Amino acid sequence: MKSIQTRLLLASIWLSIFAAFSSLAQAIYLQEVAPGVYYHQGKIDDLFTTESDPVANITVVVGDEAVAVIDTGGSRRAGEAIYQAIRDITPLPIRYVINTHVHPDHNFGNQAFVADKPEFIAHTRYPGDFNAKAGYYLQRLTAPWFEGTTPIGATRLIESQAEIDLGHRILLLTAHERAHTRHDLSVFDSTTGTLITGDLLFVEHVPTLDGSLTGWINVTKTLEAMPFQRVIPGHGPVQIGKNAFEKQTHYLFSLAQEVRAAINQPIDINTASLTVLTSHAKDWKLFEQFHSRNVIQAYKELEWE
Repeated sequence: MKSIQTRLLLASIWLSIFAAFSSLAQAIYLQEVAPGVYYHQGKIDDLFTTESDPVANITVVVGDEAVAVIDTGGSRRAGEAIYQAIRDITPLPIRYVINTHVHPDHNFGNQAFVADKPEFIAHTRYPGDFNAKAGYYLQRLTAPWFEGTTPIGATRLIESQAEIDLGHRILLLTAHERAHTRHDLSVFDSTTGTLITGDLLFVEHVPTLDGSLTGWINVTKTLEAMPFQRVIPGHGPVQIGKNAFEKQTHYLFSLAQEVRAAINQPIDINTASLTVLTSHAKDWKLFEQFHSRNVIQAYKELEWE
């Protein structure tokens, strides 16, 4: 009897270990959405509470001579899985790793690419916020998936616009004024008309405001004027056509309108965070986690208009 119980206990332990390692060995698949443009859609989740990564979208653009990776996930393991997925597609050198902004779900996978010695590209204002916040972010990422993650900063900064050549494929990099953050960088592949926005566009996931509400509305107008055919957002599925930003714009305009109304009544900031725009809760995932923060951020900005 003891022998059977012992075997059952050992079997249970091995199953637990296998399950744990299986979750840490999660494969990442890249879908080709246009010739030479691949993306992985991250799950809609909060990086600081999820048990695995990525929760943000990753894009890979392949030219005739080189590869560019736009965002790398939020952990070493995610970055390694992305790297392997790229190598399943092409042996070309990975010369560029582009970080669209400083939030860790978009750049904490950078270390997986260090051995290839790419340029790590970001907005000119990126380093200040990266240096100030990376340690704090790392302390909060305590799930086993994030063990061994080391943040890697930028080595090349974009002040306005720049082009990179992947071999008969030019990518236009644009550094934007304060919007989702104060250091948002977008990427446009004119070959396929693909616009990669980072978190300047959220789909399904409620937008999160860490910069300027009015700035974000203005930057969106600039993006909408570009000759894109499809948009790869920072979170959520690829959008086709000119209505890509419509739902997010409605949310941002409504947020500005209702926050201004609350300020004028006046309604204090804490009450506003619990009452403003709650009718939109059904339209977005993670609304409860992030919307009230958006209201507070918007209130602090708009009360000084």
